[in-house]
Amino acid sequence: MLALAALSANPDRFHLIDVRDAEDYAAAHVAGAVHIPLSDLEARRDKLPPGTKPVTICGKGGGRSAEGADMLCNLGRPDALWLEGGTTGWLAQNT
Repeated sequence: MLALAALSANPDRFHLIDVRDAEDYAAAHVAGAVHIPLSDLEARRDKLPPGTKPVTICGKGGGRSAEGADMLCNLGRPDALWLEGGTTGWLAQNT
């Protein structure tokens, strides 16, 4: 899990991945987050840039994002995290 404050303090250290569906992503997302639906994450794991920590994001944090981070950990990215508070928490602190 990654706390919102840690992300705000050093955003360039992380590769943000929004794992929600396209409609949710289009409606609102964390600035800089790329859209990779959870169902596509395994197939696109090789596209994640080296040198940054992957951070998965969903609406409230802890559901699909936790599943996505666990998936990436099991696929060889043990540094994967999920964003506490998700998109909802990020927007509440940054808008």
